[in-house]
Amino acid sequence: MKIGIVLSGIPKYSETFFHYKIKGLSEAGFEVKIFTGDKRQKEFPYKQYPAYPVLSGKPLRQFFLTLIILIKTLFIAPKRFLRLYSGEMKDGKSIGEILKTIYINAHIITHELDWLHFGFAATAIRRELAAGVMGAKMGVSFRGYDINIYPLKNPGCYDRLWKNVDKVHTISEYLFQKAVSMGLNSKTPHEKITPAIEPDKFKIRNSDGSLGNRIHILTVGRLNWIKDYETAIETMKILKSKGISFDYNIIGSGSELERLKFAVYQSGLENEVNFFGIKSHEEVRVLMMNTDIYLQTSMQEGFCVSVLEAQAAGLPCIVSDADGLRENVIDNFTGWIVKKRRPDLFAKKIIEVIKMSNEERLEIMNNARARAEKDFSIKLQNEKFRNFFLQI
Repeated sequence: MKIGIVLSGIPKYSETFFHYKIKGLSEAGFEVKIFTGDKRQKEFPYKQYPAYPVLSGKPLRQFFLTLIILIKTLFIAPKRFLRLYSGEMKDGKSIGEILKTIYINAHIITHELDWLHFGFAATAIRRELAAGVMGAKMGVSFRGYDINIYPLKNPGCYDRLWKNVDKVHTISEYLFQKAVSMGLNSKTPHEKITPAIEPDKFKIRNSDGSLGNRIHILTVGRLNWIKDYETAIETMKILKSKGISFDYNIIGSGSELERLKFAVYQSGLENEVNFFGIKSHEEVRVLMMNTDIYLQTSMQEGFCVSVLEAQAAGLPCIVSDADGLRENVIDNFTGWIVKKRRPDLFAKKIIEVIKMSNEERLEIMNNARARAEKDFSIKLQNEKFRNFFLQI
């Protein structure tokens, strides 16, 4: 079976979910082709087919390049070219828009595929008809931002996607139900396949549930408003006012760094809060081994791999009740769920966890580790993705 996966770019080092997925499908015997907006990268070991470029500020060169690609596509795949042209025309598109759409799809529609799968819903925009003109099934993944945020800025952006998709992969049931509320047919076949990890790579910090004299708290995630670090910082301010001795370490980078550093300064937390920037997977694992409590105060999450990794490392996890986090953590069994945007409640829960007996904490830690091993292994994820494409 031949599967084409459409991504905005070659998966980054941190995007382990794509690397695991592509590797698992390839090892299962599928022929996988990656269609991206990036240039071909030698270090990426799978077949890559970059989109034809958009030459900003060079209209004459763009005109001739577009003309060449359109003629080439018409020559190689005339029926598909005409089907796409006809389909776009039926949807009321102008000739200019239709030709742009064919150009955008040209690196894809000349290939023979059984499935065309979009790694994010947003990557399917202006490609909604591509699978159909190729005689392939169309799949799409829901991961978080593409369902939670992108449609807010682009109302109705997925209307054509909902009409053409054959099967949906979602990392949480919440995301599928939200898509249904935006117009996706609730009867559309879908499969929940969560992110996966390699639990064996995460060593449990201790085996007795004890904490250090100075509590080390950790969050891993990009510095973005949706992670709601303001609530986390306010939580730390409350802990300090209660006389709790702690470090709060943040791993990640992003546009909010300067603002968050200023918030730390205003809160008088310069000696407690540390911004570590981007760290490798191995460095994150080492830091987790030196952590007492993992904290995630996000306003929205599709699922959150970092929380899953923290549970695999046997860390007591305190998370918000945002979306997919409620499916990631089982409250009072593998961690604790707190109402989002309530620093007072986060601080209260952290203090409760600190005051717990070692035995109480250890029970939660062991539950979390066992569930990570049982339900979130790479082997299980690979099996589910294999079945996703074989069954419809």
